[in-house]
Amino acid sequence: MTTKAARARKGWLESKLASPRFRKGFDEEVQKLAIGEQLSRLRQEAGLTQAQVAQRAKTMASAISRYENAEYDRYQLRTLQRIVLACGGRLDIVMEPGPNTHRAA
Repeated sequence: MTTKAARARKGWLESKLASPRFRKGFDEEVQKLAIGEQLSRLRQEAGLTQAQVAQRAKTMASAISRYENAEYDRYQLRTLQRIVLACGGRLDIVMEPGPNTHRAA
């Protein structure tokens, strides 16, 4: 059951997302959060500590912590690949055209 306050918050967010500038920042933050959350989940499902992943990926535990942090936004593809492989995972990057993309004939 949805409360009146929850509906009001949803309406507020929808009105904020109508702004292209807000939407862009919001989408960027969601992506950062998703990357950190996925890395943390992958590591935990592998039963590894940050120190163990760091050792396998030939980096520092503090780097693993940074990459799992939702505030971090300076990812390097090579490091992401090493971390994911150290956890026994596979990294896939998907690029899709946006809604305003014009396709050549």
